[in-house]
Amino acid sequence: MKFSVIIPIYNSQATIARALDSVINQTYKDFEIILVDDGSSDNTNQVIKMFFKNKDIAHKYIYQENSGVSIARNRGIKETVGEYIAFLDSDDMWHPQKLEIVSNILSNDSINIIGHGYTLDNNFSNVYKTFDLTKVSFSRLLIKNFAVTPSIVVKKDVCERFNENMRYTEDHELWLRMAIANELYFCNLPLSVIGRKPLSKGGLSADRWAMRKGELQMYKNIVCYKKSLLPLYPFLVIFSLFKYVRNILKDFFAKN
Repeated sequence: MKFSVIIPIYNSQATIARALDSVINQTYKDFEIILVDDGSSDNTNQVIKMFFKNKDIAHKYIYQENSGVSIARNRGIKETVGEYIAFLDSDDMWHPQKLEIVSNILSNDSINIIGHGYTLDNNFSNVYKTFDLTKVSFSRLLIKNFAVTPSIVVKKDVCERFNENMRYTEDHELWLRMAIANELYFCNLPLSVIGRKPLSKGGLSADRWAMRKGELQMYKNIVCYKKSLLPLYPFLVIFSLFKYVRNILKDFFAKN
C-alpha cells in the first residue's frame, strides 16, 4: 500500500522542513512526497533542496505561479502514483504512527476515505495501540466538517478534485461530494498537529463572513449534485446564517 503525500507550499521556509521531517520519520515507509510550490517568493525552494540532499526519499517538487491552494492540491493529485492520497499542509505535522495506523484501517477494502483527530500540541509523546473508528453519516457531515485537511486520506480511485472556484470551505465541499458515493470514517486519534486552530486569527478561515459565504456556496453546490437535498436547502441556509450571528455575538460578549 503506497501513499502519495501532497503538500501545497507558499512562502513556507520557516515550517516546511518540520513538516517534511514528520513524513520521513513515519514508522510506515511506503510513500512518496509531492510538493507543489504555489509561487513562493522566499527561500522555500532552497530549504527543500537542502532537506532532500543526500536523502533517498521519493519526492517531486513542482513550481507554479500563485494560483491558490485548491489548484495546488489538484496539481499534486494529478502527479500522484500511490494507491492512497494523504494531505498535509506546510505548517502542520503528523504523528510518527499516522501512516501505520491509517494503513491498518485501510486494509479493510470497504474503506476508501478516513479522517482523524488533530492537536495543537506538537509534543508527540504517545504511542498509540488502540483507537475508535466511527462511520460519519452524510447528514452529520452536512452540519459540520468532520476532519481538518491534513488528517484526510482517500483512495486515489475515488478521490475527486477540489473546487478551484472556492477559496473557503473547499475542503468540506469536497468531502461532501465524495460522501455522496462513499462512506467516510473517523479515527479518534490526534494524528496531526495543525499550525493554528481552525477559525483562529491569521488563517483563511479567520474571515468569518467570507467563510460563511463559502459555506452557503458549498450547500448550493451540493444540492446541485444531490437533488434530494433540495427541500433541505432553505434550512441549511438558515442554519449557516444562525451560526454566523451566534459567533458574532460570542465575540462581542467575550470582549465586553
